[in-house]
Amino acid sequence: MSTIILGFQYVFSDPICIALMLLGVFVGIIFGSIPGLTATLGVTLFIPFTYTMSPVQGLTMLIAVYVGGISGGLITATLINIPGTPSSIYTCFDGYPMTKKGKPAEALAIGVFCSLIGGCVSAFALMAIAPQLAKISLSFGSWEYFAVALMGLSVVVAMCSKSMIKGLIGALFGLVIGGIGIDAISGVSRLTFGFWQLQGGISSTALMMGLFAITEVFNQSLELDKPRPKIEFKKTTLIPPLREMKSCWKAIGIGCVIGTGIGILPGIGQNASTLISYNLARTVSKTPEEFGHGCPEGICASETSNNATNGGALIPLVCLGIPGDLTTSALIGGLMIHGLQPGPLLYNEHPELVGGIMCSYFLANVVMYIMELGLMKAFVRMVNVKLSYLFPAIVSCCVLGVYTLNNRMFDVWVMIVFGFLGYLLISLGIDMAPVILGFILGPLIEKYMRMALISSNGSWGDMLGRPVAVFFVIVAALFVVVPLVRKLMETTKKAK
Repeated sequence: MSTIILGFQYVFSDPICIALMLLGVFVGIIFGSIPGLTATLGVTLFIPFTYTMSPVQGLTMLIAVYVGGISGGLITATLINIPGTPSSIYTCFDGYPMTKKGKPAEALAIGVFCSLIGGCVSAFALMAIAPQLAKISLSFGSWEYFAVALMGLSVVVAMCSKSMIKGLIGALFGLVIGGIGIDAISGVSRLTFGFWQLQGGISSTALMMGLFAITEVFNQSLELDKPRPKIEFKKTTLIPPLREMKSCWKAIGIGCVIGTGIGILPGIGQNASTLISYNLARTVSKTPEEFGHGCPEGICASETSNNATNGGALIPLVCLGIPGDLTTSALIGGLMIHGLQPGPLLYNEHPELVGGIMCSYFLANVVMYIMELGLMKAFVRMVNVKLSYLFPAIVSCCVLGVYTLNNRMFDVWVMIVFGFLGYLLISLGIDMAPVILGFILGPLIEKYMRMALISSNGSWGDMLGRPVAVFFVIVAALFVVVPLVRKLMETTKKAK
């Protein structure tokens, strides 16, 4: 409680924090509602602008962008059947049919209300679970951290790629990128190819902007000549219709539990949580045949779970230094830009920052609810802005942001190179999630594995005396092996 109270004091005693929160939520909703501009892109784009802010101010703005971006995806998903963010795809199934029935205002009100519920529940989970998990993680040794990081990477490979092979290729690519620079254990330069600028490794901000912003600009630019449906919207309501919500509380509960639980697991994210929540809500519903035809329960399950995942994903980030999803992996850059290392020591060294994260996340959800419904007409007008006007502004912000971090053009070229590589990987059907998590978790896996082997004189058997580490390694192996066995069995069945 002292950490939470300290966080509220820091946020409310600084008017700039409140202003940055309002700005972050506003910008996040815009990025979330415009198809192609995701919450991850919004957070990545604003990381350089936090360089001159205090850590609490910078994290407040980035978390606000995160909250607004995830929720903003429901606007286009509901009105034109195009998800603004990938996590809103299941909102399309019932939100757009409600719009075609003449109930766009009701569908939006239900979606935004459920976003608020999911976000607030996961905020309380963050406040309750994170301190206890941080205490437990302080007892972790090198083997435990190695096993947790390995499990996070295996989960991403298994669940974020349609093809296991492509997922492994993406993770391997990320591992190689993460290995560039001076070896943390031996001090030897690796994969620098004579460029002294690479001695410190690849800049995470340049990498993120290249793989998300520049890649997305390349990808979307090929479709600039295609007409985009124009959104028309006349009225809104601040309170969801209670007659539509009578049967929705079971779906909301499922979304809160599944979303927060999935968020705590490292590296999975909103896509998996919305899929599981939507299918489970349909299974337990009294009217499963209405799902996909404008059923409010479907909107509730989808929007509650993808926003509940936000708070859950912040828990492993704060406690273990391991991102819970793709956007929180970008938030690590926001911490490192201020010289802070996410993990359990943050509680002891910077309790005001941990409390500020909890406080700003909770308040951002409340601001998101009021702002998204109150300014819905304004957001709809902004969604109709031409991409040919928007993309040059995004590229300019990327170049300016990356250059100002170290005042060198080398980072700009790194961003452009990874923009091309990201476009090539997407063209080959390789997800960005394994690449990013491989880049972040790879150095952690290597560092803790080598430290553990050094302390045990090179004996892997020492890990057998660590039941927590053994458990996580077994889970990691199962996430990789089970899909391969299932696919082999399906291939054999088809052959027969």
